[in-house]
Amino acid sequence: MIYISINKFELKLTSFLQEKNQLNLIEGECIFSKTASSLKRNIININKYLPQGKCFVIEGNNILNTLTYKDYIHFVQSISINDYISSQSERISLMAVYSFLNLFLNMTKLYQELGMSLTTKKKDSKKLTDFITNKQLAIELLPKKGVRIIGEETAYIILISSIIAPLSEVDSSDSLISRKANNPLEKMIYDYFQTKAYEEINDAKKSLTTFINDNKLRMSYSSKKFLYIYLTLSKFRKNRGFLLEKENCINFNIHNYKVLDHSTNETFLNVLISSLDFTSKISIPLDNSLKEITDALICEIQKNIITRFYSHDSLFEEIYCYLYKSIIRNRYNYNFYDNKLDDTHKEFSNLFSIVNKAISLVEKNVKIILTRSQISTLTLIFRKFIMENKIIARNSKNVIIVTNSAVEKTSFFIETLRHNLDITVVGNININELHEIKNLDYDFIITFSNRIATLLEDKNYICIKLNFYLHQNDIQMLLNLGFSSNSRRKILSNVFLEEISNKSIEEIRALLLEKYSSHFL
Repeated sequence: MIYISINKFELKLTSFLQEKNQLNLIEGECIFSKTASSLKRNIININKYLPQGKCFVIEGNNILNTLTYKDYIHFVQSISINDYISSQSERISLMAVYSFLNLFLNMTKLYQELGMSLTTKKKDSKKLTDFITNKQLAIELLPKKGVRIIGEETAYIILISSIIAPLSEVDSSDSLISRKANNPLEKMIYDYFQTKAYEEINDAKKSLTTFINDNKLRMSYSSKKFLYIYLTLSKFRKNRGFLLEKENCINFNIHNYKVLDHSTNETFLNVLISSLDFTSKISIPLDNSLKEITDALICEIQKNIITRFYSHDSLFEEIYCYLYKSIIRNRYNYNFYDNKLDDTHKEFSNLFSIVNKAISLVEKNVKIILTRSQISTLTLIFRKFIMENKIIARNSKNVIIVTNSAVEKTSFFIETLRHNLDITVVGNININELHEIKNLDYDFIITFSNRIATLLEDKNYICIKLNFYLHQNDIQMLLNLGFSSNSRRKILSNVFLEEISNKSIEEIRALLLEKYSSHFL
C-alpha cells in the first residue's frame, strides 16, 4: 500500500479550490498565511493522490481546478485513518469526545491505536490541559486508568456539542448522520459518538420532534442540529449519573418554553433555546438593560451614516435578538462559524469600521467581547436595513434560496437581492430540506455555493449560482434571465387611486403597508 501523507490543511486547500475553481498563489499567501512556494508544494503533493484527469493545473502563479464536489467527496472518503496525518487540534477534539463518552480516557492506549509516538502524546497532553482550562474545565488524573475531564457539566456538554455538530448532518427523516466531507479523524470522532450514544440519539429525536411540534416553531438547520446533539449528550450524561446544574448564569429574562422532558437541565435548556436561530417568529422577553444597550448602539450607528432608519422598530427587534443570542453563546463558548462572513470587513469596510467602534457600548455593559464574526453579522444587519430604507420597488419573481448559512447572513443576502431586483422569496431552505421544494410555487432557485449548486443539479433542479456579495455581473445575469430592476420603478396612478377610493385614512395606511411595503414605511 502507498502511504498517503495528506493532512488537514491540504484537504482545506483542496476544498477551497473546488469551491472557488482557481487560486492565485500570491493572493493565496494572504488567504492561507503560507508562501507561494509552500502552497505549490502542497498542490504537487495533493496531485499525487487525485484521480487521473482530476489533478490541479499549475499555470505560472495560478492554480486551476478540475474537481467537482462529487470528486472531492470521493477523494476524502477514500482516505483511511492510517493514510491521514492528523493535526494537534483534531487530536485534542478526539480526546475531549472520547473522555466525555467514557468514565476516563486512556491516552496511551488511544495513541497506540492511532500509531502516534510517546513524544506526540506528551505534547498533546499538555495542549489538552491548556484547551480544557480555557473552557473553564479541568483534567483529573486517575492512577492506573488515565484521565478525565471535570468541571461545570453544562459547559462540558456545550463543548462536545460544538465539536460534534460540524461533523453531523440531519437527513430528511430527521436522523443524525455523518457529514459526507468528514476527513478520517472527523469520521472516527463521529462514528464513536454514534456508537456510544445510539440509544440517546433516538431518544433525542423524539424529544426534539415533540418540542418543535408543541411550540409550533421552525428552527434554522444549524440550530436544530446543535439542539439535537445537545439533547443527545445531556441524556447520555444523565443516564450515567452525572448531575446537571440547575442555576441560570444569564442575568436577563429568559422565555420559558414548553419543556421537552425531565432528563435534561430544563433551566439551561430554555437558555440554550433562546440563543438559537429560528426561521419562524419567536418571542424573546424584553430586558430593560439590554434594551438600553440596543438603543444606544442603534443611535451611535445612526449618527455616523447618511440613511435614516425609518423602520426603527424592526431594526431594534433584529439587533436586540442578535445581541441577546450572542451574549448567551459567548458565555458558553459556542457559535456557528460561517466562512462567508470573513470578507464582510472588506466588502463593507466603512460600515464595518463604524459598527466595530460602536460595539464597545455593548461590550462594556454586558462584559463580553464580541467575535469578529458577530461584528460582521451586525454589520450585515445594519446594511440590510440601510438598503431596506431605500427600497421603492415591488416584487415580481418568486425565488427559493437554498443555503446552509445562518439566518442573519441569508437575510442580508435576500435584502441585497430585493435592493436590486423585483423578487419575492417564497422559500429559504437548507440543502438537507430539498424535499420541501415540491410544495412551493417558484420561478427560480438561487444559491451562492458551488457545492450546493452541484447537489441541486444532482437532484435535477435547475438553479442560479450567485456571489454572496452580489456583483454587477450577477445583477446583469439576472436581468438577462427576465428579472426586473428595482431602480426607479413606479406605481400606476389610476390603479392606485381606485384602490384607495372611498377608504378611511387607517384603511389606506393598512393597504400601503400590506401591498406596497417596499414603497412605504
